[in-house]
Amino acid sequence: MYAAVIHFSHLDVYARRIYYFGMEPEVAKYHFGALALAVAESIASVSASLSPSGSATAMMIFLSMEPGLPISVLATRIRLSHAGTVRLIDRLVQDDLVERRRNAADQRARLIHLTSSGERLTGALLKARERVIDECVSALSRGDLDILGTLSERLLSANGFDRSGSSSLCQLLGYGKQVHSGPVGQTGRSRRRNVAR
Repeated sequence: MYAAVIHFSHLDVYARRIYYFGMEPEVAKYHFGALALAVAESIASVSASLSPSGSATAMMIFLSMEPGLPISVLATRIRLSHAGTVRLIDRLVQDDLVERRRNAADQRARLIHLTSSGERLTGALLKARERVIDECVSALSRGDLDILGTLSERLLSANGFDRSGSSSLCQLLGYGKQVHSGPVGQTGRSRRRNVAR
């Protein structure tokens, strides 16, 4: 008879198996839901302390990534009616955060840009959001983050946020210029392993 011996070096393997594969599906979904709500509430909280509204925050972040957007595009991006978007722009113009500029190609049209005050406020918003996310994932290793990123990408795609949708979501978090980490057509997959496929 051989005595059952488990080396300490193997305990990490067992722990990881339990951690990654031992949770019941229903419990895993509840944990994900709780995490999503907690992160969303934290981001909303830091945004509210700096910006007049969620729609204003979204508009300014989109303009920081793509200066000079027309009102029709902004309305689609922030999911407001055209009239509601115009009213929001009027308010931000009054607060010296955005400005209307003439479109060289169409003198009747106006393109929306951030002012210098708007750029400073948007920079502060993005840094505050990044701190929230950094704190949330600080307990994870590089390997854990790789898995989290892969699973998040899959969920974005499965829920219809791939391509322009995921780009819009990333832009709202300030990652609009970083979503393509690999060659064209291989968004975010340049160095990732196909884990959990």
